[in-house]
Amino acid sequence: MTKKWRIITPILLTAMLTLSGCNFLNKQTETKQGQTQQETKNDRKKEVQITEIKPLNIMTLQVTFSEPLTEEGVKVENLETIKKDFSFNHDLTIVNVPRLKIGAKSTYIVPVTMQKAGTTYTLRYKDGETKAFDGSDEKINLSQAKQVANDTFEIESFKNEGVTDYSNIIKAYKEARGDLSFQVNDDNKDDTGKHYQVISSLRDRVVTLTAENGDKLQADYVLFTQAADGRQAPKFRLPEGKAMKAGTKYTVTADWATIKNPTFTATDMAPLIIKSVEPIDATSFQVTLDKDPGMELFAGRTIALQAEDGSIVQAQYRYSSRKGAVGIFDVIDETLKSGGTYKVQPINNWATADHLTLTAK
Repeated sequence: MTKKWRIITPILLTAMLTLSGCNFLNKQTETKQGQTQQETKNDRKKEVQITEIKPLNIMTLQVTFSEPLTEEGVKVENLETIKKDFSFNHDLTIVNVPRLKIGAKSTYIVPVTMQKAGTTYTLRYKDGETKAFDGSDEKINLSQAKQVANDTFEIESFKNEGVTDYSNIIKAYKEARGDLSFQVNDDNKDDTGKHYQVISSLRDRVVTLTAENGDKLQADYVLFTQAADGRQAPKFRLPEGKAMKAGTKYTVTADWATIKNPTFTATDMAPLIIKSVEPIDATSFQVTLDKDPGMELFAGRTIALQAEDGSIVQAQYRYSSRKGAVGIFDVIDETLKSGGTYKVQPINNWATADHLTLTAK
C-alpha cells in the first residue's frame, strides 16, 4: 500500500464512522419523537372525552362524556375556571356549570350563549379531542308574562305543556325538588314517551320589554327565581330606577323563547311591607314581611342601613333564604357596630319599612 492510501484510509474510516453515528443519532431522535407523539396521543386518550353532543335548543346543549366530570369540574364557585375548560369556536361559551341528568352516568345539561342555525360548532373539553355539532335555533315555548312588582315581571311555563326547568331533571337538585323531579332519557322523554323542552340555567339571560309607544327596556334575569316556589316562573327586573307605568300595555320578547301570551297591562303595585327586622350576627339580619308574598320577591333586593352618625351600609338578600314571609339579608363588605342602631331603608322602593330600626348584636 502506498503512502497516499495509508493517509486516505483513516480519513475514509473516520468519515464512515461519523456518518454511521449521525444515522444512529437521527434514528434515536426519530424514535424519541415518535415516542413523544405516541405518549401525547395516549395522554389525550386518558383525558375525559366528549362522546356525544346534542343541541336541545338555542341556549342548551346535552353533552355526554366518556366518564363523569370531577366534583371540582361542576362547582358553581369554579365557574370562571370551568368556562375555560370548554373551548368552542364562533365565540360560543357556557354560561353556567354542567349538571348531571338524573339516572345518567355522564350526560350533562350544559347552558350556552345563543347558537345560530346553519353554523357548525366545535367543542373540546380541556385537552381532549374536538367534536363538532350543528347549531340549533329552536326557541323554548313559554306560556305567559305577568307583572309581579312595579319593576319586575315573570314569564311562566308549564310541565304539562311539555316544558321543564332543568332543575327538575338534574341530579344536583333531585332531593330539594322532591315530587317535581323526574327522569328523562337521552331524548328527553319521560317513561310515558312524552318529550320535554328543557329550560337550562337563565344566568345572564335578558329579555326585552316594549311599551305600546315603542319604548324598549332590557330586563335582566333575577338569580335563583327560575324554579322557585315550585313554579317555572323566572323573574326579570328593569334597570335600577326604572318602573312600569300603570295603564301602559307592555310586550315581552326574547331571542331564546317564544311567549304565547307576551302582553300585559301594568298596574301600580303596592310595595312589600316589612313588619320587623331582627339581628342574627354582626353581618346578617332577618326581615319579616307583614304576610307571605307567595313567591320569591326578595331576590336581588337590597336594604340601606343608616347609622346614628349618618353613615350607611348596604345589605343584600341571601338568595334562596326565604321561608314564607321571612328572608335573610347579609351586610356587604362590612360589619355592624355592636349595639348600634340603624334605620332600615329598602333601596329602590321595593318595600316600605316605616320607622323600623335594627339594633345590631
